Amino acid sequence: MRKILTLLAFLMVSGTTFAQQTTAPDYALIKKNITDKTSDYYYPNLVARYTAADTSMTLEQRRHLYYGTATINAKTDRNASTEALRKMSELLMKPEPSRDDLEAVLDYTTTILAYDPYSITIKQYRQYCLRELGYYKQAIAERAQTEIIVDAILSSGDGSTVDNTIHVVSQETEFEIVHLLGFEPEGDEYATNGQVDYITLGKNAYGKPGLYFEVPQQSKQLTGL
Repeated sequence: MRKILTLLAFLMVSGTTFAQQTTAPDYALIKKNITDKTSDYYYPNLVARYTAADTSMTLEQRRHLYYGTATINAKTDRNASTEALRKMSELLMKPEPSRDDLEAVLDYTTTILAYDPYSITIKQYRQYCLRELGYYKQAIAERAQTEIIVDAILSSGDGSTVDNTIHVVSQETEFEIVHLLGFEPEGDEYATNGQVDYITLGKNAYGKPGLYFEVPQQSKQLTGL
């Protein structure tokens, strides 16, 4: 299973268009834009396009979709998500998950994504299951949605310094991006200040010692898209 997901991660990065220049998100401006019904960045419209796996979304629209979640207050059901994650993990630990197991995993991921809608790991699990079940059209859409998320995140910074952090809306995403970029974390993350996290990387071909991430203080886990 891990080899399969590692391959998915590689394909995701290789198929993603990386921004040549990075820009930190302006959360105040994003909040203003996504609540303006006349704006090209009105959040419900962006969510509808994301749900439809609309690859014509511009980079700014992708950024407003992803970082807009940090400015929205929404009710969450953490307990349901935690239980679904536990049950899903049990099924994925099987050496040879059955078709029924994979269908069940898809059901559990739906519950988890209701709590954490832009989880890269969960989206990758869905891609794997959909392909194994022969739902190729849905798998392609799932990948397109994931690329929308990754594009937004990697446009925010390269993580090389405290002044050029990679912005994410949850700490779980920090490790997802580390793995997605082909690195292995070495030890746990630690905070350099109240908002910036640093993840030390294992030995790698780029000689990169670690990556800096930033989670906005106003960021909250959300439920529902």
